[in-house]
Amino acid sequence: MLITYQAKLLEKIEIAPEIYLLKFTYPENSDWTYNAGQYMIFHLPVEEKGHPARRLYSIASSPLNKEHLDFIIELIPNGLGSTYVKNIQIGDIATLQGPAGLFTFKPSERESIFLATGTGIAPIYSIISTLLNNNSGKDKKLHLFWGMKYAKDLYIMDELQKLAEGHPNFRFTVCLSREEGEIDELTCIKGRVTHGLEQLTTQDARSILQYDYYICGGPVVVESLRKFLEEKQIPRDQIHFEKFT
Repeated sequence: MLITYQAKLLEKIEIAPEIYLLKFTYPENSDWTYNAGQYMIFHLPVEEKGHPARRLYSIASSPLNKEHLDFIIELIPNGLGSTYVKNIQIGDIATLQGPAGLFTFKPSERESIFLATGTGIAPIYSIISTLLNNNSGKDKKLHLFWGMKYAKDLYIMDELQKLAEGHPNFRFTVCLSREEGEIDELTCIKGRVTHGLEQLTTQDARSILQYDYYICGGPVVVESLRKFLEEKQIPRDQIHFEKFT
């Protein structure tokens, strides 16, 4: 059910350089909920091309948590949304509308592979944490490959590690595309997300066709990963994606 409500900012934490975790109050409407992977529409207090400005931010928290709505947002130089996020303070009121979006989990008998880059981890973290803590999906085998440039920029690693320790059916690998220093080899590899994916399918000796794929990140990266999978002959109905703009 799509609603518009006034949300109070409860917490604002810079969890990595230019990356903020924002926690807002949950809607008071007892019937309101959302599906993991969906986003909210932020109404910005400025105009853009003569119209009220809007920005879409994926919900990072799980719908199983009714205490607050979490967002992981990267600041983009000179961006309207980024300026708003940079300036908002704890206690400020934001106008949010939603939920919206179709990037949600599609149940199937296949295992699922999640390919995230940057803050594309937000809706994917919501999906994974919901599945692992929901009786209907807690035994589903899930594999996450999260692409970042450098180890110094990582965040929510403790949360991912906790999920992995509590759920043997969940594995995650951080793929560092530009890192030249030492890395934690238990959770990280050097290379792009596609390198991690190819390692998994080689080690497991299973066909790359036996998985469903969920991709989220910037539009150029998402399109590249989508084409990579299609070139591997993955059926289109096994590829689900969300492009951050």
